[in-house]
Amino acid sequence: MIDGFLIIIKGEITIMISVVIATYNGEKYIEEQLDSIKNQSIKPDEVIIRDDKSSDSTPKIVREYIKKNNLNNWNFEVNEENKGYKKNFYDLLKIAKGNFIFLSDQDDVWVNEKIRYTMDEFSNNPQVLALNTGIQLVDEKLNKIIVEPKKNFYNANFLYSEKKLEKLTFFKFEDLLRGNMSPGCSMCITAELRDKFVESYNFVLAHDWYMNFLASLDGGCAFFNKNLVKYRIHRGNAIGLSSKDDIRSKLLALHKDNQLRIRRTRELFETFQNISKNYTFDSQTEKNLRQYFKVRISFMEQPSLRNILRLRKLSNYYKLTTKRARLWDLIIAMHIDNLLVR
Repeated sequence: MIDGFLIIIKGEITIMISVVIATYNGEKYIEEQLDSIKNQSIKPDEVIIRDDKSSDSTPKIVREYIKKNNLNNWNFEVNEENKGYKKNFYDLLKIAKGNFIFLSDQDDVWVNEKIRYTMDEFSNNPQVLALNTGIQLVDEKLNKIIVEPKKNFYNANFLYSEKKLEKLTFFKFEDLLRGNMSPGCSMCITAELRDKFVESYNFVLAHDWYMNFLASLDGGCAFFNKNLVKYRIHRGNAIGLSSKDDIRSKLLALHKDNQLRIRRTRELFETFQNISKNYTFDSQTEKNLRQYFKVRISFMEQPSLRNILRLRKLSNYYKLTTKRARLWDLIIAMHIDNLLVR
């Protein structure tokens, strides 16, 4: 029983809820986020905050906040060295004691019922290992940012799905190769998934995306189609929100970011190899994915009509890429992007 809320999952009645927060130079917004966690209708049993050696007043603000509000179950420390967000979250997850662990950024704001709604979904769907919720984009003053949805995209255009989303939609490993579904700050995971993450994470891909991949192996990666986080977009960080960019500017951006796209594909391949080394895939699925990555990387490094034909012959090419990505592949193969930067 937690604040009058009873949950029975997998035969367990007593549960513990953890929240982990990574901070770094977040003095401007951190208190609003701490308020939104403190004021949840269902209180977390522990909140663990680790600061990554901020150079601003973030540590002072957090310490004073905990003391002022007598939050005895909140724990705060400053790292001895700057670890980066991946290692900081890894270490936070490693020490969390909860059966269910919520991830939090430092500059967003949670809806007051975020924990309750999330735990309801876990209670009703015990197969879920990672639950990603919807987000509402907001500006620095928490005013809503309305984004025109792209075709087949949901969740402020973070999530790609060719099928219409249900209230709760499950995603397979292959689905996630097209992109993650929501920022990590919207995520809650089980301790079971955390243990697998701690055992196998290789710090290549972002921690939240990696955990979704792991959850998908057991059919436990889900998206809850309800906005429970106000996701703050900082000034100067709103790239990609406008749908009115002309085609030339988009092609120029594509040409400029091609090395980034190659690097991301290599990261996905390395992540797949690491997971397949530690967990069992269907043999045919594993064979198909290895072939796909080999041909995909070859095409990206040497784009040509010959190589795109090799890609298009693969049975899973259309399943693993969005329509937009396939259009970009054709543009690159024909070297149209090169014409625009001359």
